[in-house]
Amino acid sequence: MRSALHDINRHAHLRTMHPSGLGWPERMAPEELDFLSRVAFGAPGRRAAAVAYLAKELAQLAEIERHVSAVMTYVMAEVQADARPLGDGFELHHALSCFAAEELQHANMFYRYVRLLSGRDFKCPDNRFGERVALYHGDDSPYVKLSALCCSAYIGESIITVFEHRLRALDPERRFFFSQVLHAHGLDEARHVKFDHFLFDHVVPALSRQERRRMREILERTEALNTGLAMRFEAHARATFGLDHTAQNVGHETQLTLARAFRGLMLDGELVRKVDEGMSDADRRLVRDFCHVETIHGPG
Repeated sequence: MRSALHDINRHAHLRTMHPSGLGWPERMAPEELDFLSRVAFGAPGRRAAAVAYLAKELAQLAEIERHVSAVMTYVMAEVQADARPLGDGFELHHALSCFAAEELQHANMFYRYVRLLSGRDFKCPDNRFGERVALYHGDDSPYVKLSALCCSAYIGESIITVFEHRLRALDPERRFFFSQVLHAHGLDEARHVKFDHFLFDHVVPALSRQERRRMREILERTEALNTGLAMRFEAHARATFGLDHTAQNVGHETQLTLARAFRGLMLDGELVRKVDEGMSDADRRLVRDFCHVETIHGPG
């Protein structure tokens, strides 16, 4: 099991890209803004609404990734005092270190991209960061905390992967900068999803019934706080940009539908389910129509 965990990050130093490795433009070209309109609305001509939508979503995502990085670092320290066999050796510490560091770099990358895209520091001052981190400060097993955190993160990771597939279909040569940003993000995200799947297969089933119940309690509270965060970012975006970026926005509609579906896979039933194994036929059709793929993460 530890060997399988190590294999996930064995080539992490090769399959990654630091934000400084991207060719950051000085400003967004009109062609890039029209591409963003196509991503969100399926057609050009909605530049301002596309900017507002992506600024809101990516700034919110950066905030959540900072939270994941902070909690994972905290849990990583707690694992040092846990006697379960998975914590022996370097493999779990290495996996958590890679995950936490990469999430922080993703937050860095998206924060910079939002600043470039919107021409302003689009910050949500009421981010409730301390409240969200405090959920993981109890005396629960670090594996309970880690499972709850990764189940919550998996929902967003699966949605952003759907958008990565959409950009790959719309811009297979990655001519547009947004495609390059999501490609860089996806290099690390693929490993994060494999780590989540490792937890789903090996860690969550080994938890006691009481531990799984507690995991779901932390997960539900995390999701409730993330929903509140999304509502505050939504209000902040409407006040900042002065428009409704959700009307006729196929990206927004797809995102909400899949978020509800993926959240159900994490919360309904005794064990969590991977999205490619648990999606309904309707959700599969939605994914296929939106980004022209049959699976989100593929096998494993």
